[in-house]
Amino acid sequence: MLNRLVPLLAAALLLGLLSITGIVASLSNKTLDGLFLLRGPIQPSQDIIIIGVDDDSLAVLGPWPFPRRLHARLLARLHQAGVIGFDFLFSEKSPQDYLFNQAMKTAPPVVLASVRNNDKKILGPAPTLNNCFGSGHIEIILGRDGIVRKARLMQKTDSGLLPAFALVMARAAGQPQQQFPDAPLLINHYGPEHTFLYLSYIDVLQGKIPADFFKNRYVLVGAEAIGIGDTHVTPFTTHFQTPGVEIQATVLNNLVTKTWLRPAPLLPWLAFLATGFLCLFLWPGRTEKFNLLINLILALVIIPTSILFFRKNLFFNPVPALLFLILCYLVHLITERIWTARRIYSEMVSLDNQLAQGLQLIYTNIPTQIFNLEPPPDSGGVRQHLARLQAGVKALSLQHHFIENLLSKELPPLILWDRKSEKVILANAMFTTFWETFSPRRDDLPQLSDFFHLLKENHDQPQEIPSITDIAPARQPGSSCTLDIRLAAHGRKKFFRVTIHSVIINDIEFDGVLALLTDITEIKELEQLKDEIVSVVSHELKLPLTVILGYAEMLAGNVQGEDRLYVDKISDQARRLNKLIEDFLDVTRLEHGSREIKQLPLDPIVLINEAVELIKQVANQKNITLKQILPTRATPLIGDGSLLLQAITNLLDNAVKFSPEKTEITVKLVEEPENFILCISDQGPGVPTESRDLIFQKFNRGKQEPGREGFGLGLNFVQQVIQRHGGEIWLEPETDCGATFCLMLPKKTPSPTTPENDICPQQSVDR
Repeated sequence: MLNRLVPLLAAALLLGLLSITGIVASLSNKTLDGLFLLRGPIQPSQDIIIIGVDDDSLAVLGPWPFPRRLHARLLARLHQAGVIGFDFLFSEKSPQDYLFNQAMKTAPPVVLASVRNNDKKILGPAPTLNNCFGSGHIEIILGRDGIVRKARLMQKTDSGLLPAFALVMARAAGQPQQQFPDAPLLINHYGPEHTFLYLSYIDVLQGKIPADFFKNRYVLVGAEAIGIGDTHVTPFTTHFQTPGVEIQATVLNNLVTKTWLRPAPLLPWLAFLATGFLCLFLWPGRTEKFNLLINLILALVIIPTSILFFRKNLFFNPVPALLFLILCYLVHLITERIWTARRIYSEMVSLDNQLAQGLQLIYTNIPTQIFNLEPPPDSGGVRQHLARLQAGVKALSLQHHFIENLLSKELPPLILWDRKSEKVILANAMFTTFWETFSPRRDDLPQLSDFFHLLKENHDQPQEIPSITDIAPARQPGSSCTLDIRLAAHGRKKFFRVTIHSVIINDIEFDGVLALLTDITEIKELEQLKDEIVSVVSHELKLPLTVILGYAEMLAGNVQGEDRLYVDKISDQARRLNKLIEDFLDVTRLEHGSREIKQLPLDPIVLINEAVELIKQVANQKNITLKQILPTRATPLIGDGSLLLQAITNLLDNAVKFSPEKTEITVKLVEEPENFILCISDQGPGVPTESRDLIFQKFNRGKQEPGREGFGLGLNFVQQVIQRHGGEIWLEPETDCGATFCLMLPKKTPSPTTPENDICPQQSVDR
């Protein structure tokens, strides 16, 4: 029974220490804020009106503070109000006090504000303002985090108790007297700024609001302009802090409607008793899964109960109860482990025998001169156990060297860590050489966090490297991630591809992380060379071609005869070379990826009609008929309209290019439950049998006929566009004449496994 009481006593002591350090109070405050946000804003009483000195009022009436004659004029507009409160300090005398004082004499009850200065002396209204009903303090209580959660209704002063500003207003309105404790009370906030009825000071002063609107209502006058600075943070604060007058209105509404947040002291004790019952009678003898389930159920009862009571204006603080439950269970687990350790020691002899049997199996396969399992004659039980352990270490050492030789010669750098301790479990000699070459800390093999720090500093991509748990999630066998790093040593850059795996061994409850490094420096250098070629093609060749074309067109208008023929050939060859460059860049940009494919709803019929219109002029030049077999209407297709239009237009242009004059091209669309099938058929020479398997490869032009030029890039471009929409493109089996290309497009483009590419401007497709 003693071991069952230990968790209760230890948890109570730890909870007390947490309370002393302020951790419990901080968590309780955050919980209270969260309960407000879960409940959401609620409508306060419509009998409370705030008249705010806002920016519009300052713009018309001048800088703050206003002359007191303006407040006197304001009181004349509020003669039908029930009670009026000014959330301003009038502690200094003013030549205009007579006007303000006379106005208070004929106005409804007026309450003025008081506050303590740095010397804790009360700064009340000036003696010349003696016609007010009374004065109350406007001090609020800020939490350690600067959030207003509590208010004190009675403030102790040298001359006695000073009531709060809102309490004096409630008394002036004839509200029944209530007894309040000296301790601060929890404010029941109703929402963010401007939750209450709000009017501008200048609008009321200018008579824009009817006088009967204020009839028998509470009117609070206070600062709303940001520049005045009377703002505070509440649980509902988002972008703009709540003005102090709205907090006073909240306190007043709590008083009038009796909606203070009242503590529910009985419920925490019931939660403590429930935890004590679990610790004494339920946790012992049960499995950890069962205990965790019971604890979760108790927590799920405590939290909704707190939310439900909060909606009834009762604050049941769940933090102490939940902390006590967690601490009690943690101490219970620790004590259980301690008692379990005693049982483990008693089973050591049995385990020792099993170890001896296991070592004996190794002994029969290892030369006897290496191992001597026989203990010294005078050895006791402990020495016998140590001798067997030493023999086991030798056996494992021999196995380790065998494995190390294998890994060093057959595998690239390889290392294995234990996830929990981050310590190295296994590392081959190649990794040791790698770490000594490229790491600033070359004295020892890296822990898991050190290795990931190296990856972060040398990641080859600009985006942020994921965390360890993102790359190799805990307790998820088979999860892996691959990334590239760039390192420098001896004045030369080296690139490595790092593959990281989660290694889970359930038999020994091992959770590890395995890293394999492959030298890809040659691959990266080839990629860089390819990028340089693309850059040269796109920047260094296009400009000279543009100049050649420009001068050729200028010459074409000034020469005739044979010279004109030469100029036309120059222009034709320059355009042909420019077309080759554009096609090459199209495919290259598509492969590298420079734009994500848009996911927008499209009408496939409209898309096909646009493509036909774009190609109609070229078809008319050869008297080719474009026949469309389309449904009347179709369901939307999700995809990138500009890319799909380019792909379809290119296929149509291809069909026109290879079709004889006065023939027919058929465009047929069929809608299936999940896909669209689009087929484009021509009456040209078709695709030779030997070229059908290679037609979608880059730079494969097949058998070229005289008069038709192409570079073998177009169909590869179309194929990549269709595949990045989750579709397929194929060439129908041989027919009597012509060729038929078919596209399958899903109605909804699936999420790609690789980044979509930015597609270049429209280009026709060459077979």
